[in-house]
Amino acid sequence: MNAIGNRRIVVTGIGMLSSLGKNKEEHVYAMTHHELNTRNIKRFDVDHKFYRNNKAFCIDQDFLKEIAKNDKTIQFSCAVYSIEEAVKDAQLSTEDMEKSALIVGSSIGSGHSFTEYYKEFITENKLTDELLALSSHTVQTITGDICKHFGIRGLSSTISTACSASANSIGRGLDLIKTGKYKTVIAGGVDIFSELAFSGFNCLQALSKTYCTPFSKTRDGLMLGDGAVFLVLEDYDHAVTHNKKIYSEVLSYYFMNEAHHPTALKSDGSTVYNCMKGALKRGGVTINDVNYINAHGTATPTNDGSELLGISRLLYEKDKKNSLFISSTKSQTGHCLGAAGAIEAALTILAMNNSFVPPNLLPEEHDLIDTPENVVIPRRVVNEEINIAISNSFAFGGCMTSLILKKN
Repeated sequence: MNAIGNRRIVVTGIGMLSSLGKNKEEHVYAMTHHELNTRNIKRFDVDHKFYRNNKAFCIDQDFLKEIAKNDKTIQFSCAVYSIEEAVKDAQLSTEDMEKSALIVGSSIGSGHSFTEYYKEFITENKLTDELLALSSHTVQTITGDICKHFGIRGLSSTISTACSASANSIGRGLDLIKTGKYKTVIAGGVDIFSELAFSGFNCLQALSKTYCTPFSKTRDGLMLGDGAVFLVLEDYDHAVTHNKKIYSEVLSYYFMNEAHHPTALKSDGSTVYNCMKGALKRGGVTINDVNYINAHGTATPTNDGSELLGISRLLYEKDKKNSLFISSTKSQTGHCLGAAGAIEAALTILAMNNSFVPPNLLPEEHDLIDTPENVVIPRRVVNEEINIAISNSFAFGGCMTSLILKKN
């Protein structure tokens, strides 16, 4: 038996819902077939001249209506769908669920009911009686409702560190298992973007006017995406004893705050370097062991340059003979806000299991920015083994997270 603090943590279940698909198999197919599932936004009016774009990486609207018929939050239903997929994949019983912990990451919870409530107040100058609907948008309420739905009686925690929230939830899950408090933790995130989030990014002029092109010379902003992704994290010995399928090991994580700016990374990349370096040190590995980084890669003019500077600094410590692949899966999912860290970790794990490097998918007319000579940013899928990977999530408010993932 491993000593407390030295336990190995593995992923035994994956549940995914995004514009790319409704399960992990559809996500693998979409990645390897270079699918771009952007759709016209239909859930709110985007025909305003002040919006920079009217498209996003949306989950199919008909499917959303089907699974969220009586759910004004929308997010609760999407989270339940994803968790059901993960739990089934990990073969968790009702008894297992009761003893598990749940960690949910989200940016602001459901902005849908929140927005509709205040629209009615502003346009009709009245407050509705549906205070419950208003309170239901909060992240912590959604977490509680999920516990009630599944009968989860272990620790439940809600993390709302903007776009690093679900990466943080995975790290929190590691801590709970490493200290011996739980054998299984369900961790991930959900964000179905609302008019509130879309308008906010538009006001920041962070939305692309055309298309999300991470690490391109002509990048002009991000595109939002929907995501509900949860992983079942499990103690390695417990998983082996119960003959579980193991997708990957989560070696370590590192959280930090750069205490710099509400919405921008430090331009010199120093905090990006510190975050990744901290995660590598905790995991007992070096950059020489890493052959893939799933970058935060939002495609905003400032973010990608700062992140690449931090990665380049780390590369000074890497053997020049070994190539490093870098891509941003946001080129196929959009920015899934609080669910971004979880979906990017899951996509990395699936790529490990299927022996390919996720593409940094760009239209042909976009040229990539200059990189160090041993860095490869693949525009298409590369058939290559990923042994150890870093997944970065750098959020508003200076919240930074790096996860270290290892192929099983």
